[in-house]
Amino acid sequence: MIRVITRNFWWKAASLAGAFGLWFSFSGTRELTTSVTVPVQYRNIPKNLEISSDLTEQVHLILRGPSPLLRGVAGSQSPVIIDLSDIRGPGQRTFTVDGRNMGLSPGVILERAIPAQIRLRLETRARKDVPVHARFENVPQGMRVAEVEVRPRALTIVGPQTRIAAIEHVETDPVDIRDLDSNGEIRTTAFAGDPQVYFAAFPSVTLKVKLAPGPRK
Repeated sequence: MIRVITRNFWWKAASLAGAFGLWFSFSGTRELTTSVTVPVQYRNIPKNLEISSDLTEQVHLILRGPSPLLRGVAGSQSPVIIDLSDIRGPGQRTFTVDGRNMGLSPGVILERAIPAQIRLRLETRARKDVPVHARFENVPQGMRVAEVEVRPRALTIVGPQTRIAAIEHVETDPVDIRDLDSNGEIRTTAFAGDPQVYFAAFPSVTLKVKLAPGPRK
């Protein structure tokens, strides 16, 4: 019996001392309250749906617990997770921010979240081909843009149904006439104008421009 107790005695003693020291460090630490700001992540969005409401990107958390644990939370920046896997169709859905949305360490208590709830509106995903309108700047004095060839003439946009319906066309970045090449061409990028709408492919556009005498158009 004595041999069993004394076997690996120093290893056992060191482990016991370490466990006691860890317990003592936390039990002797005063409980504090702190606040941290963490990002919000939206996961498992159904393939046929899009979030059409404005997104909450950050949540302010008021936490209580031992100071060593609170320092760890502040340094980790672990996100609040909004899981959309159980949503089956379009509509509004409210999510309450609590301990189930985040991985808090044991001993850390969530006192309050600001905002405490996140409401999302989801719509059916839609696609539409819209024409591309070219924009110009620095047209020389006494000249005008007489003709513009846009390639491609239309681009496909994707997003929530109501936001897609509101877009009649997309525009290029302002093209500086002085930057046209010897063939009167330039490559630029189209802009959808709605943060919830995106392009089905990279929105690169080539413009071929012809100038003619006359007032600026």
